Amino acid sequence: MSRALHYIFSFPFYTASSDNDGSFPYHEPGVVELLILLSFIFFLNVVRTVADYYLYAGIIAEIVLGMVYGDPLAGILPSDWEGTFTVLGYLGLIGIVFEGGLSTDLSLLVANLPLSILCACVGIALPVAFSFALLYAGYNYHPLEAFAAGAALCSTSLGTTLMALNSVTNSLASPDTDSNMVKVEKEQARTVNGAVSAAVPPCIPLSDTPSTLPPPPPPLQKSRIGTILISAAVLDDVIGLVLSSLVPALSSLSSATPHTRLAWTVVRPLLASALMAAIAPLVARFVLRPAFRFRRLGERWCAPRQAGRLWGSTRLLRLVSRPGSDIWGTQGHADAVGVTLMILLVSAFAAIAFYTGSSVLFGAYLAGLTVTYLQHPAKARPSDDTPAPKLSFEATYARTVGPLQQALLAPLFFASIGYGIPFLSLWRPKVLWRGVLYALLMAAAKLAAGLPVVLWAMCSRTPNSSRASPIKESLCPALFIGVAMVARGEIGLLIAQIARGAGDAPGLLGDEVFLVCIWAILLCTLFSPIGVGYIVHRWQHHIVHGIWA
Repeated sequence: MSRALHYIFSFPFYTASSDNDGSFPYHEPGVVELLILLSFIFFLNVVRTVADYYLYAGIIAEIVLGMVYGDPLAGILPSDWEGTFTVLGYLGLIGIVFEGGLSTDLSLLVANLPLSILCACVGIALPVAFSFALLYAGYNYHPLEAFAAGAALCSTSLGTTLMALNSVTNSLASPDTDSNMVKVEKEQARTVNGAVSAAVPPCIPLSDTPSTLPPPPPPLQKSRIGTILISAAVLDDVIGLVLSSLVPALSSLSSATPHTRLAWTVVRPLLASALMAAIAPLVARFVLRPAFRFRRLGERWCAPRQAGRLWGSTRLLRLVSRPGSDIWGTQGHADAVGVTLMILLVSAFAAIAFYTGSSVLFGAYLAGLTVTYLQHPAKARPSDDTPAPKLSFEATYARTVGPLQQALLAPLFFASIGYGIPFLSLWRPKVLWRGVLYALLMAAAKLAAGLPVVLWAMCSRTPNSSRASPIKESLCPALFIGVAMVARGEIGLLIAQIARGAGDAPGLLGDEVFLVCIWAILLCTLFSPIGVGYIVHRWQHHIVHGIWA
């Protein structure tokens, strides 16, 4: 206990406050600082909206704005602000990944897990193999440099992938809904006293009311192909973390320092991730959900009060309620309890993942899956006691945390990627052409991750379909998965920075190969959201319908 207290109170903010009698001196911020902060947040949202409209990739605009405001170009942001925005942005990344797990269809995830593993393995093996082929055999870099670059480029930016899916899904939902409403309004205008005007032929039958119009396509995250993509990206991040932990060990190996713990360094992240993936469902099934369902505890606290039913705890309501008042149990109160539960779970999973050597993002994704599992009953019940229609943590998250994440935390994350890119150093002629060629090769390596989708369709042909039909229906979904997994983003930059080393710490990547690697990460991260937006808008029907819907 004493060691824990010593660790807590040795943090820098405790040390700094002790010199000021336990308080932080308050200073009114200057108008220049306020204008810089206001313009940065404002332009992050403006450029994202404009880029989403024209390119379906607002992420790119946020990265570019981060480069402009950060050290790579104008240097408008102070360095301590950049550190703060990096922390806030990573919190937004955790929220994006948690929301991805929260919106995942568990039945689709389990049914398609083998295919997801196959796609992830292809997306990991080919970048490493191609890196050795080009960097070692072609550019004559050291083999360890080729491995470190391949480790950085084998990852998939889960945050970029999820944000691209969200942007495309939102842009697809609005036009269809608006067009359907326009058709209904026109039909209602033609109808007078229940009769349709004969002068103008109706566009739609009278039976096609809003309740009978064709339903909009499901969100990509909830479709079969979207579930395969997200789970494959999570696996890529876990393996990328393993390789990133191997890079410092190889650095110490190359500098002739002791490396007796090399095997444990490699095994620990894999073992921790596998144990978390195995233990989390058991804990959710036999501990968390029984506690959540005990005496309808979850529905009483996390769903709004219903007529004739108790909300919350009787003793607590007696303490906090005023005589004659009946204001407890509103949607706001239920949302507050639901958000508290989600924060506790994601904090616990992220902390366990971090201290066991796994990925914090993997822990956040498992937390989202766990919350999704809690809100569904163990089996379908026809009675009205089933809480599933009234209890939706996904809707709670969208109402409460969603606006903050979309307007502030997520833009700060992608901006932090931008001011972490050494922009001016990238334009050396030798670095430029080698980086572009390496980026093309790395994009092709990730595009091949969609090939298992076509092979899977060939091997799992249904009896009433021809051999050509599943292959034809799988081409667009396979291209969609391949293009979506091209983005490297934060994980690639993190591994590249680790491999480069800092200060006196040894590194595997030299300055030139590091810049080549950054070119590949940057171009892949810029290309992927644009490609995803174009593919979904061009071949939406082939992706969200058919055997991969």
